[in-house]
Amino acid sequence: MSPAPDRYLLLLGSNIEREGNLERAAAILAEEFEVIARSRTCESDAVGDPSAPAFLNRAMLVRSALAPRAMQERLRAVEHSLGRVRTADRNAARTIDIDILCALDAAGAPLPAPPVHRDLARHHHAAIPAAEIAGAVVLPGGTTIAAAAAALGPVPPGFRVLPA
Repeated sequence: MSPAPDRYLLLLGSNIEREGNLERAAAILAEEFEVIARSRTCESDAVGDPSAPAFLNRAMLVRSALAPRAMQERLRAVEHSLGRVRTADRNAARTIDIDILCALDAAGAPLPAPPVHRDLARHHHAAIPAAEIAGAVVLPGGTTIAAAAAALGPVPPGFRVLPA
């Protein structure tokens, strides 16, 4: 049996009424969980559909002892409360998307369940805000989140970190 999670590294993203929805989602999460850290907001082109509106993304590190399945259900309820409609198109525009990038134990090590989110090592919009607040976390395979973000290379056109 895996140890219980102590913290979750989350990624919030929106490209519909993006500023307001990102702030509303962060506020709801802050009411329900202890927020340990939150990154600056990043803007990036939509993955998979360059014609879609650009996204705003932010990482948050929250304390929660909820089991991964219960945490995922709670995050889906927050998305639903903000008008998120899930479709077969994984790249569809959305009011809010809240992903668990990884669950951490009390020592700050990633837990095997849920697995580390694939976007953490594949996309700047996930890796850069996550590295800002949890860069020292060592991922399976021995690299840190900060090293994974750096390994992605230069940021793509359309990506920028917004001033705090």
